[in-house]
Amino acid sequence: MKHVTLLTALLLGLSTQAQTIVATSFESWTGTVPDGWVGSKTNFAADSIQQADQNIQFGTYAVRLVNATNTHKRFTTTSQSVTTGTAYNISFYARGNGEIRTGLFDGRATGFGYAPYNPYVVVSGTTWTPYTQQVVADNDTIDGEFILSVRNTLATGGHLEVDSVRIWTGAVNPPTDASIYQVQFTTDPNGTSPLVGQTVNTGGVVCAVGANGYWLQSGSGPWTGLFVFNSSPVALGDSLTLTALVEEYFNQTQLSDAANVNIVSPGNPVEVLAATTGIVGQEQWEGMLVQVTNADCTNDDIANNFGQWTIDDGSGAVLVNDLLYAYTPTLGVNYDVTGLVSYSFSEWKIEPRFAADVAISTGLNEQLLAATRVWPVPAADVLTVEVRVPGVRFQVLDATGRLVNEGSFSALRNALPVTGLQGGLYTLMLAHDEARSSVRFTVVR
Repeated sequence: MKHVTLLTALLLGLSTQAQTIVATSFESWTGTVPDGWVGSKTNFAADSIQQADQNIQFGTYAVRLVNATNTHKRFTTTSQSVTTGTAYNISFYARGNGEIRTGLFDGRATGFGYAPYNPYVVVSGTTWTPYTQQVVADNDTIDGEFILSVRNTLATGGHLEVDSVRIWTGAVNPPTDASIYQVQFTTDPNGTSPLVGQTVNTGGVVCAVGANGYWLQSGSGPWTGLFVFNSSPVALGDSLTLTALVEEYFNQTQLSDAANVNIVSPGNPVEVLAATTGIVGQEQWEGMLVQVTNADCTNDDIANNFGQWTIDDGSGAVLVNDLLYAYTPTLGVNYDVTGLVSYSFSEWKIEPRFAADVAISTGLNEQLLAATRVWPVPAADVLTVEVRVPGVRFQVLDATGRLVNEGSFSALRNALPVTGLQGGLYTLMLAHDEARSSVRFTVVR
């Protein structure tokens, strides 16, 4: 059972500089419509906006939003006054099953009048969880509408329910000082941060930079890496501090709405954790820079696997993804891979940052032996030799060890004539740099 006094306490927690625009726990309804909502930009069907009245977070009612499709639907406030350049904080509690994000319609000249949407939050479970996102107005208008954008709700376990929506400008209670370890460490089996929904002061060294943000790391032990969804110009090795919101995005802990980004010093060393493929897929390494070595490529089908390939050093397989850098691997070759540990679409992955993060392992003799293919066996006219490394030197020895042919393979797939050889067993000796390997084949006459 929820208590209205909790909502009041939250509102009283706003600092004197904050101005509340909307504060509702959906207690008042006119017919089937919650008061203050279902603005002109709402495109939910009327029967998909429902009054929820069981196990509510605050007060007596919440709103249930039903949209089982992958196309988002908008649930908007009635008209609100917004001011160009003003940042509006939107916080709410949610539970059930579905994806939700926030936005704003202010009639701006771009995006058909809509602000860019925030990332979706994946909601799954019966526990009410707080979330906060931010939108920035780009047009002065009295007809602004704040948006809850919803998709992929599920009847199983309950469609998405929302309660206690607050929209405000200005500051809230002071952020919490927290290390990356304190943000990441959790005993929750879903990996949810204990500080989710809170604003924190934190910092670390930039260990990777992507199109939508960057990764921070503070140390090399478990729970010390974190992704920051932010467009501030930072560089690899920057030591920085910032204030940001802790959130879960598709079950990955991250920081968003970053402010006060301060580069303390550039050019700091980036620590890399030596790991095995079998332990990478654990919550404690999320967001960290790791390196696995001598890992066999067990699946190179990137075309049918969304650019991902699989490596295994014998301790268990893990995916290598192409979020930051795309690499075309070779099946059967062993690699040293450095990258960020990420979690998406229910899978753990390593994200190499650039070309230097993927290298063929030393000890090529075993790799060449495992990866070189010859056919047909037995051969009569031509033996096809498929190597994995260009520039491989070769020698053909007969059963007595006598050299009968030698040369080098300039391509990966090569035709080796055997018409001048007598029938019998032969050995194809392969060499590349200091590595050596051999393959046996038979000639028939």
